[in-house]
Parts: sequence; C-alpha cells; structure tokens
Amino acid sequence: MLNVALCDDDSRFLDGILPLIKKSLTALKIKASIYLFTNANTLIQRFEEYNPYFDIIFLDIDMPLMNGKEVARRLRLIDQKFKLVFITSFEQEALNTFQFNVSGFLPKLLLDKRMPAVIERVANAIHEENPQTQIFKINVNDNRNRIIKVPLNDIMYLESINRKIYLHTKRKAYVLHCYKFMDLIEQYKNLGFVEIYRTCIVNLKYIFSIDDLEIRLDNGTTLPLSRRKRQNVLDNFCEIISEIKRC
Repeated sequence: MLNVALCDDDSRFLDGILPLIKKSLTALKIKASIYLFTNANTLIQRFEEYNPYFDIIFLDIDMPLMNGKEVARRLRLIDQKFKLVFITSFEQEALNTFQFNVSGFLPKLLLDKRMPAVIERVANAIHEENPQTQIFKINVNDNRNRIIKVPLNDIMYLESINRKIYLHTKRKAYVLHCYKFMDLIEQYKNLGFVEIYRTCIVNLKYIFSIDDLEIRLDNGTTLPLSRRKRQNVLDNFCEIISEIKRC
C-alpha cells in the first residue's frame, strides 16, 4: 500500500488529475491512498508527523504563496527517501529542479500521455529499494489513536517509562498504543537494534559514542547504559562499524 500526495493551489486541477493517477495505479495493480492538498504548509506538517508518511509526492511548481521548489526544499529537509514528481506548465523548469532529487517531471499539457509511465517507473523504484517500513498504532489527543507508517531507518530508539512506551524517531517522539515492550525487543533485535538497559532499545546506526555509563546518539541525546549490557552493545556497535568500512 502506497501513500500518495498531490499538492496544487488549484482544487479544480487536483480534481482533474486525480482520475488520471487512479487509472494508472489501477492498471499497475497498485493499492494506494491518495491525499489532496491545496495548502503546502499543511502537506509539510502532515508529512513531518508521519500523518501519513508519503511514498510519492506530486508537486505543482507554480504556486503563488509558496512555490513547489520551496516546498520540495522543506520536504527534503524532513526526508530524503520519498519519490518527488514535479508538475508544471513550463517544461524548461526541469533544468532548475535537479537539486531536489526529482523522480519525475510532468508537463501539464502532457499529463494524459506521460502520467502512466512516470507512475510505473516511480512505483518500480520503490519496490526495488524495498524500504523497510514499520506500522505503529500511536496515542493522539482526546483519547484517540492513529496508525502511522515509519521507515525503519527513521527510528532512533524505543523506551518504556512508567508503563508507557515511547517511539523516538528522527522527527519527533510518539506514545505507542497497547504494546508490550518485551514483544518490541524480540521484534527489533534482529533489525539492527540493541538493548542498552532493560526498558530501552536503540538503533545501532544512531549511536555516536559509548562510555562506561551512557551512550550518545548522533543528535546529542544521551541514554543510560547498563553495565551488564555494555559489552554486548559495544560488540554490536563495532560490528556495524566494520560493515561500514567494508562497504
């Protein structure tokens, strides 16, 4: 299941392009949820909160309040993995968009002709890269909960505090809904995570340093380190470093 976002200040244009995207996805037998945005700030905020994580984002370059290139710049600061497709009336704009890691470029006058091929290429790239995405149920305000999709590499650590389990990502932290911490340890111990004390597991890729009593993550966060688990953490950390050097 893919999450696809379309952003254009013209709601009529969005209503017109939506059937083209649905038709292309159906022809490729790809299941997707499609979200329409006329406000770029709303798109950015939703994406930052994994609400949801968008696999593909279609952006109109020619928007008055915040043009598509500025939107793309802000989105890329949040995430580098999503597939970005620009839409514009001016084909020459393609020359000014390479810095945003663009996966496709669609002239408005040729949408019918080029849309299917662009979607097929982008969907195939997502499939080949096979990003490991994780599904979590989180607590939100007013006693509600929500399902979010988070790339595995965005998870920094998980910890249990006062019977609440916190998911710490590169973007923000979430309170998980109805999980057992021991189940999470079993699930993630073979996915590059290590237990640093009884109620905390850390993604080894984010460990910056290890000393006798704590570890430091790449973003400066420090976490306590159990003396009994230190050697295992150190062994796993050194193994990761060795793999990076071999690459």
